[in-house]
Amino acid sequence: MKRDILIFPKFNNIELMQSIRKKYDRLYNIIPPHITLVFPFTDNISNEDLYIKLKELIKDTKKFNVKFEGLSLSDDNFIFLNCIIGLENIIDLHDKIYNNILPTHFKKDIEYIPHITLGKANNIDNLKDFNYEFETIIDEISLEEIGKNEESIIINTIQLK
Repeated sequence: MKRDILIFPKFNNIELMQSIRKKYDRLYNIIPPHITLVFPFTDNISNEDLYIKLKELIKDTKKFNVKFEGLSLSDDNFIFLNCIIGLENIIDLHDKIYNNILPTHFKKDIEYIPHITLGKANNIDNLKDFNYEFETIIDEISLEEIGKNEESIIINTIQLK
C-alpha cells in the first residue's frame, strides 16, 4: 500500500483553487488541495507505528501561518500555487520527517519546494488572471493511504500545538 503525509489547508476561498483543478487536475474530485510533506512511498512500517513516530516527532510543532500566491510551471509541466509565507515551517517538517522516520525514502538530490499542485498543462499563459491570495493557519498533518483508484484515505490526523 502506498502512503504519504500531507497537509490539507483550510482556505476560505478554496473554490477558486478547485475551479482551476477541475480543468487541469484529474484528481480534483478525489483528493482536496494539499501540500505534500512526504511523497507517496511503500514501506513495511505499520500505520500505527508510523503514526506513533510522527506524533512523537512533531509533538512540539506549533501551528503556523501560510500564504499561497502566484503560479509557476514545473519542469515536468505541473501547475504550482506558490507558498510565500510558511515556507520554512513546511520545509522543516518535510526534512524532519524524512530524516527521522523515513530516511531511506529521502531523495536529497531533489529540491523540495512547498506548493499546492493545481494540475498539469503545457503552459500557464491562460492563467495570468489567477491573482488570488490563499491564507490560513496550518494546525494539523494527515497520514494518508492512497486507495486503488488514487482516492485519499485518511489513516490519522495529528493536531499541532
